[in-house]
Amino acid sequence: MKRGRFFIAASTLLISLSVPLSTFEMTGHAATLTPSTAVLKQRQSYYKANAKRLAARYGLNYSSQTALTHSETAKVYVASKNSQLKKSVRLAMSYWNQKLGRKIFVNGTKASHTLQVGMTSRNTSADAWWRPAQQQISLEQTDYNQQLPKIRSKMINQSTATAVTSVNQHVIAYGHKIANKVDFAHEYNTYRAKQINLAKKQLDTRKRNIVSQKIDVKARTFEYANIIAHEMGHSLGLKHSANAKDAMAANSSTPSIYSYTKVKASQNGFNPLDKTDVNRAKLALAIHNAQN
Repeated sequence: MKRGRFFIAASTLLISLSVPLSTFEMTGHAATLTPSTAVLKQRQSYYKANAKRLAARYGLNYSSQTALTHSETAKVYVASKNSQLKKSVRLAMSYWNQKLGRKIFVNGTKASHTLQVGMTSRNTSADAWWRPAQQQISLEQTDYNQQLPKIRSKMINQSTATAVTSVNQHVIAYGHKIANKVDFAHEYNTYRAKQINLAKKQLDTRKRNIVSQKIDVKARTFEYANIIAHEMGHSLGLKHSANAKDAMAANSSTPSIYSYTKVKASQNGFNPLDKTDVNRAKLALAIHNAQN
């Protein structure tokens, strides 16, 4: 960002055995419900008898569970040599395994797998999708490639906005501190100019580091870990969630990937799975186990 524009911005911002379905919890008319502990502790006979009703109530799709074996695992194989994509897949697997408390997603091989992750040249409105019949998670190659400049731009914009806010807070606080001084104007303007200059230098350093330290590549790795985790959720039998903050929301996002400081400090990304995602998955797995 040019110094003049930054200067202007800175200066202008100063439960039991069986529980009837009718007693299950409600969280809202349009919201995707979270299965309770009671719902998750039923016998297999209960899940078999109520599978259809449970699917309608909690947004489950059993026909999507093609990657699950009789032991309730999915053997994952990455059909790509891209090391960053492989890391994204490992992170997505660990997100689910950690939250579910056991290994559902395990490493597979080219010769032995039930879930394949790979790139496609197909151009659609989606960045990724789960194909149950093919047991594949497909990621758009073009969209994947285009993420780096988008991430860099958003990361720089967020850093700039944060810097402007910080400058304003410091300048305003300093102005109050020296309000009664005779040479207020001189000291205020000198301090203000110094803060703007320091912020500009910090932004210039961040812009260089985003590329030289591959912070943008790291952010994309974390972004795709969450995208893949979402698709893995479909493979567990979860439909899209109506709750915006759930990882299974149709338009789920990961705002943290645009934070320079958060991405730089993180080693394992930002696990997007919340209680609703996890409990729905536990229920879907319990029903799959009961039916197989």
